[in-house]
Amino acid sequence: MRKKHSTAVLAIVLTVTAAGVSLGAQPASKTASEFYLSFRAAFEKAKTVEEILPYMSKAVRAKIEATPAADRAKMFAFQKEMGKMSSVKILKETTTDEGAMLTVEGMADKEKMSGQIQIVKEDGAWKIGKESWSNKS
Repeated sequence: MRKKHSTAVLAIVLTVTAAGVSLGAQPASKTASEFYLSFRAAFEKAKTVEEILPYMSKAVRAKIEATPAADRAKMFAFQKEMGKMSSVKILKETTTDEGAMLTVEGMADKEKMSGQIQIVKEDGAWKIGKESWSNKS
Protein backbone atom coordinates (compact mmCIF):
# COMPACT_ATOMS: atom_id res chain seq x y z
CA MET A 1 0.00 0.00 0.00
CA ARG A 2 2.87 2.34 0.73
CA LYS A 3 4.20 1.96 -2.82
CA LYS A 4 0.82 2.92 -4.37
CA HIS A 5 0.62 5.97 -2.11
CA SER A 6 4.16 7.07 -3.07
CA THR A 7 3.39 6.61 -6.75
CA ALA A 8 0.22 8.69 -6.44
CA VAL A 9 2.07 11.45 -4.57
CA LEU A 10 4.86 11.40 -7.17
CA ALA A 11 2.27 11.66 -9.96
CA ILE A 12 0.63 14.66 -8.26
CA VAL A 13 4.00 16.36 -7.70
CA LEU A 14 4.99 15.83 -11.35
CA THR A 15 1.62 17.13 -12.55
CA VAL A 16 1.82 20.24 -10.37
CA THR A 17 5.44 20.82 -11.37
CA ALA A 18 4.62 20.44 -15.06
CA ALA A 19 1.65 22.81 -14.69
CA GLY A 20 3.84 25.33 -12.90
CA VAL A 21 6.47 25.13 -15.61
CA SER A 22 3.93 25.60 -18.37
CA LEU A 23 2.20 28.46 -16.53
CA GLY A 24 5.47 30.27 -15.88
CA ALA A 25 6.97 29.56 -19.28
CA GLN A 26 7.05 32.15 -22.01
CA PRO A 27 3.95 31.79 -24.19
CA ALA A 28 4.39 30.38 -27.66
CA SER A 29 5.91 32.96 -29.97
CA LYS A 30 3.25 35.44 -31.01
CA THR A 31 2.91 36.45 -34.61
CA ALA A 32 3.90 40.00 -35.50
CA SER A 33 0.19 40.80 -35.81
CA GLU A 34 -0.62 39.46 -32.34
CA PHE A 35 2.33 41.39 -30.93
CA TYR A 36 1.14 44.62 -32.54
CA LEU A 37 -2.39 44.22 -31.20
CA SER A 38 -0.96 43.63 -27.70
CA PHE A 39 1.11 46.81 -28.15
CA ARG A 40 -2.03 48.76 -29.14
CA ALA A 41 -3.77 47.56 -25.96
CA ALA A 42 -0.76 48.56 -23.84
CA PHE A 43 -0.52 51.94 -25.61
CA GLU A 44 -4.19 52.67 -24.87
CA LYS A 45 -3.68 51.97 -21.14
CA ALA A 46 -0.26 53.63 -20.79
CA LYS A 47 0.01 56.81 -18.73
CA THR A 48 3.71 57.39 -19.52
CA VAL A 49 5.98 56.65 -22.44
CA GLU A 50 8.14 54.52 -20.16
CA GLU A 51 5.29 52.00 -19.93
CA ILE A 52 5.55 51.21 -23.63
CA LEU A 53 9.34 51.26 -23.98
CA PRO A 54 9.58 47.44 -23.74
CA TYR A 55 7.61 47.25 -27.02
CA MET A 56 9.99 49.55 -28.89
CA SER A 57 12.93 48.62 -31.07
CA LYS A 58 16.37 49.70 -29.92
CA ALA A 59 16.41 52.51 -32.51
CA VAL A 60 13.00 53.89 -31.50
CA ARG A 61 13.80 53.50 -27.82
CA ALA A 62 17.10 55.40 -28.27
CA LYS A 63 15.23 58.33 -29.86
CA ILE A 64 12.73 58.43 -27.02
CA GLU A 65 15.44 58.20 -24.37
CA ALA A 66 17.41 60.98 -26.12
CA THR A 67 14.45 63.31 -25.60
CA PRO A 68 14.93 65.46 -22.48
CA ALA A 69 12.88 64.04 -19.61
CA ALA A 70 10.90 67.28 -19.29
CA ASP A 71 9.76 66.97 -22.93
CA ARG A 72 8.86 63.26 -22.84
CA ALA A 73 5.52 63.79 -21.10
CA LYS A 74 4.51 66.42 -23.67
CA MET A 75 5.68 64.20 -26.52
CA PHE A 76 3.75 61.23 -25.14
CA ALA A 77 0.58 63.29 -24.63
CA PHE A 78 0.84 64.34 -28.29
CA GLN A 79 1.40 60.71 -29.36
CA LYS A 80 -1.60 59.58 -27.34
CA GLU A 81 -3.79 62.24 -28.95
CA MET A 82 -2.57 61.49 -32.48
CA GLY A 83 -2.53 57.74 -31.87
CA LYS A 84 -6.17 57.44 -30.83
CA MET A 85 -7.34 54.66 -33.04
CA SER A 86 -10.30 52.33 -32.83
CA SER A 87 -11.25 49.19 -34.72
CA VAL A 88 -7.63 48.47 -35.65
CA LYS A 89 -7.47 45.52 -38.05
CA ILE A 90 -4.46 43.79 -39.53
CA LEU A 91 -5.09 43.44 -43.25
CA LYS A 92 -1.81 41.81 -44.22
CA GLU A 93 1.37 40.55 -42.54
CA THR A 94 4.38 40.30 -44.84
CA THR A 95 7.61 38.65 -43.72
CA THR A 96 10.71 40.81 -44.20
CA ASP A 97 14.43 40.27 -43.55
CA GLU A 98 14.10 42.25 -40.30
CA GLY A 99 10.78 40.76 -39.16
CA ALA A 100 7.45 41.76 -40.67
CA MET A 101 5.55 44.62 -42.27
CA LEU A 102 1.92 44.98 -41.28
CA THR A 103 -0.69 46.66 -43.42
CA VAL A 104 -3.40 47.86 -41.06
CA GLU A 105 -6.50 50.00 -40.94
CA GLY A 106 -8.38 51.71 -38.17
CA MET A 107 -10.66 54.60 -37.36
CA ALA A 108 -9.54 57.96 -35.99
CA ASP A 109 -12.28 60.51 -35.31
CA LYS A 110 -14.69 58.75 -37.69
CA GLU A 111 -12.07 58.82 -40.44
CA LYS A 112 -10.69 55.63 -41.96
CA MET A 113 -6.92 55.42 -41.63
CA SER A 114 -4.42 53.10 -43.30
CA GLY A 115 -1.12 52.21 -41.74
CA GLN A 116 2.18 50.51 -42.36
CA ILE A 117 3.83 49.09 -39.26
CA GLN A 118 7.37 47.75 -39.25
CA ILE A 119 7.80 44.99 -36.68
CA VAL A 120 11.40 43.91 -36.10
CA LYS A 121 12.82 40.87 -34.36
CA GLU A 122 15.45 41.87 -31.78
CA ASP A 123 17.05 39.37 -29.43
CA GLY A 124 14.30 36.89 -30.28
CA ALA A 125 11.43 39.26 -29.46
CA TRP A 126 9.11 41.37 -31.59
CA LYS A 127 9.54 45.15 -31.33
CA ILE A 128 7.90 48.18 -32.96
CA GLY A 129 10.04 49.82 -35.63
CA LYS A 130 8.55 52.52 -37.81
CA GLU A 131 4.84 53.22 -37.77
CA SER A 132 3.08 55.44 -40.29
CA TRP A 133 -0.60 56.22 -40.73
CA SER A 134 -2.45 58.07 -43.47
CA ASN A 135 -6.05 58.94 -44.21
CA LYS A 136 -5.46 58.18 -47.89
CA SER A 137 -6.48 54.76 -49.17
